[in-house]
Amino acid sequence: MTEQDRIYHGVQPVEDDDDWQCRILVEKRKLGPTERQVDDLVLYELTPKDAEGLGGFEWGYSGSGPGRAANAILADALGLGDPWTCGFEGGPIDPVLQALSVDFASDVLVQCCSQWRLSRPGVLRWCRGWYAQQGARDLPAALVDLPELTSSRL
Repeated sequence: MTEQDRIYHGVQPVEDDDDWQCRILVEKRKLGPTERQVDDLVLYELTPKDAEGLGGFEWGYSGSGPGRAANAILADALGLGDPWTCGFEGGPIDPVLQALSVDFASDVLVQCCSQWRLSRPGVLRWCRGWYAQQGARDLPAALVDLPELTSSRL
């Protein structure tokens, strides 16, 4: 497995679950049936900063919860580290990263249902398209050499 072979798996709790927080698991990429042994796949979990005070991750609508989820996914996929310190939120805000996050949340996360999966290569390709649309020339290192597509070439 390479670093590219990661899947972001969003899980909303069921109503009677004591753990009310939405979770974003980072899993090994595994092709095959949709039913998986999740415990065997989870590499780590993304966690929001100060979930008690600021709120946790959310998706399926526009708001601060999807914004926090977008920040965490993008910071991880781009290899930038903690979204709180790399320019998405918290410390000095990077306006480009902030705009990237807002658009990712409204283009992608607003469409997600209670459970979803996004591949890291898919997230990176979305980001590369966003940067191209902005006319940006300075790309984050993770976007310079994207992984090859697995589909056939035309």
